[in-house]
Amino acid sequence: MYKRWMLTLSALLLAAQMTGCGSKDNNGTTEIVEESAVDHTTADSDDFQQGDETAEQEDNGEEEEPVVFEDAELTCELPRGFRAYQDEEGLYVHKNYPTDLSTISYVISESDEDITQMKQEEFTDLLEADYYDAYGDNVEIQIEEYDHIEVDGRNGLRIKFEYEFKGVEYEQLMCAIYNGDETHILNYTQEKDGKWMEEFEKSADSISLRSEE
Repeated sequence: MYKRWMLTLSALLLAAQMTGCGSKDNNGTTEIVEESAVDHTTADSDDFQQGDETAEQEDNGEEEEPVVFEDAELTCELPRGFRAYQDEEGLYVHKNYPTDLSTISYVISESDEDITQMKQEEFTDLLEADYYDAYGDNVEIQIEEYDHIEVDGRNGLRIKFEYEFKGVEYEQLMCAIYNGDETHILNYTQEKDGKWMEEFEKSADSISLRSEE
């Protein structure tokens, strides 16, 4: 059901990782990312109990207002020192890359499937299968956190997980926000026990998704 979305996700995850492999002599220039002015938290880490709210409204004789999705633009504040990577749209690397292989990636997946309804086990199984199908590698995904969130009235997932790929251990924070016929996906990735996760979490807290005028 979610196969097309998973392929989009794994392709972008590995773009960062494979770019770093054997690229220590890369002297390409990069454009510095201007940090956004967003200074408020819009992502709620508590579980989003949509079903309970709907049931309560029905008990009170209230009808739930229809949700209308419009084209939206995602903004967030990136940690200092991360820059847009040359020739790879949506990929941001630290200024010390490739010494520091930490990355931030952003993609919009066009699909009307609401991936925020995906259960944790389904996410794990699909991502592991996708790695194997695409690269022939058995990758074990270890979920640390799997939270339903709401960002500006839209359902989302906030997932923290670990895995080993090509002999390197990674830890990753992923935020996926569903917006009707598209899903906005932000991935924060670093080598395990790296120094950026606290800053990544602050960046994820600053995510905002506003309808375009």
